[in-house]
Amino acid sequence: MQHPKKERTFVIIKPDGIQRNLMGEIISRFERVGLKMTAMNLLVT
Repeated sequence: MQHPKKERTFVIIKPDGIQRNLMGEIISRFERVGLKMTAMNLLVT
């Protein structure tokens, strides 16, 4: 039995999006359309 291929999307939130506190809203929009977050990494430079 073969499993269907899963598509993955890489999302980057630009620094101004973080500064404007949009990270939660952006994640919520993805979840509302049925997308599932499998990993998250926050890098601070």
